[in-house]
Amino acid sequence: MHFPYRYQQIQQYSPYRNYYPYTMTIEGEGQIKVRPDQAIITLGVVTENPNAQIAQQENAAISNSVINALKQMAIDDNDIRTTIYTVNPRYDFIEGQSILRGYEVEHHFEVTVKDLESIGIVYDTAIKNGANRSGMIQFLVSQQDYFYREALQSAIQNAKEKAVGIAKTISASLNPMPIKITEQRDEPIRPFPSFSVTATVSKQEAPPIQTGAFTIDARVKIVYAYS
Repeated sequence: MHFPYRYQQIQQYSPYRNYYPYTMTIEGEGQIKVRPDQAIITLGVVTENPNAQIAQQENAAISNSVINALKQMAIDDNDIRTTIYTVNPRYDFIEGQSILRGYEVEHHFEVTVKDLESIGIVYDTAIKNGANRSGMIQFLVSQQDYFYREALQSAIQNAKEKAVGIAKTISASLNPMPIKITEQRDEPIRPFPSFSVTATVSKQEAPPIQTGAFTIDARVKIVYAYS
């Protein structure tokens, strides 16, 4: 966040500059821990059949069964999105020759879960209705900007406290109005590592999920004048 150039010029030529001829540059840091409130899970259905059309039909039937079961759990249709759909031939290698065995159809989709307590139930429901592939769980904070602004305020306060402390140590008079504030934004959220479920899922109860927490960071560089 940069103040407009005109604002800096006003500061530069204001009467305060006569009273505060020196400047110090301070870095401030703010950090907030936030628990995620949403998750994106990856599920998949893989079928194989000597006939490509039948393999696709079987996959469609199972995929629809999984999706319909998820919708019955109050998961909105907009929160279910196909990410991969492929049809690939499969071969057996016998005595140096590749023999066509059949066709494999793979259908993966992402499901956004807004009730984190139901993640295990979502997996369990999908598995019982035919899902046999799964991937990573990505946890999300839906109001990321709101919490980042809180961390940013904390960073500004941190820089101010440092400046006050330095001025006190050197017996200087500090102008509390900053000359310049620069937001140093790289990656505001350091996510909790994603949770991985086994690539091939058997028809058993899904494991309990521990969501952990996100760390939201903010950093600023502030220039203060002092005398």
